Amino acid sequence: MKKNSVAFIFNIFLGIGLVMLCVVIYLTWNIRKFENAATRTEGVVVDLIERRKASGSRRSVTWSPVVTYYDSAGVKHRYIPDYSSKPPAWKTGEQVRVYYNPKNPDEAKIGGWGEYMGVLITGGLGLIFTLIGGGYYIAVQMQRSRRNRLMQTGMLVQAGAIKVDVNRNITVNRQHPYFIRCEWKDTLTGQTHSFKSGFIWQDPSPLLRADTRINVYIDRDHPRKYYVDVTPFETRGGI
Repeated sequence: MKKNSVAFIFNIFLGIGLVMLCVVIYLTWNIRKFENAATRTEGVVVDLIERRKASGSRRSVTWSPVVTYYDSAGVKHRYIPDYSSKPPAWKTGEQVRVYYNPKNPDEAKIGGWGEYMGVLITGGLGLIFTLIGGGYYIAVQMQRSRRNRLMQTGMLVQAGAIKVDVNRNITVNRQHPYFIRCEWKDTLTGQTHSFKSGFIWQDPSPLLRADTRINVYIDRDHPRKYYVDVTPFETRGGI
């Protein structure tokens, strides 16, 4: 998998998230526009309609309120919203705020959180998708800044490649990333330091030999902070 393929997947998440957030803005504006132009009155929940939904072997039951209200001419109207909930959001006999179109009194909406249910659901999903897509770029930028700092100010050592591992906890487009484990022995202290590279999206094993040396940049003050340069092994891209 190439680096741009991974970025493309997160671009999809980011794009979907931004589109959903734009939809939220539009829906909120549309609701507010209707309420500002509508006539407000009080309605009463006279009944609850049961809505059944089947998904495979699973069945769910939700309820929508049946609301009656009077327009400015004293004509009685009946309104049933498109949304439903479990448990019911209203009780029979409960008074609710109703907004109706003065030019078409049958066109109405119940005031309150119910009308924003779609906005809240869409907004929540949009935020999740945006955070996933945007989080990728934040992580990449942080990694790039850290890498550049270590390459400029860190101590360069030549580490020997030990093995190639696969991180099976992460899957992108049905593929797990590889990473290289390597070691370097400090001749002054005799201490051996172990390092782990960043993700590589194609098996680098064919490019590694027993005498392969990998550049590692170590923070002089904090040896646990380092950057393993696997650029020579990213023949077809990586992160």
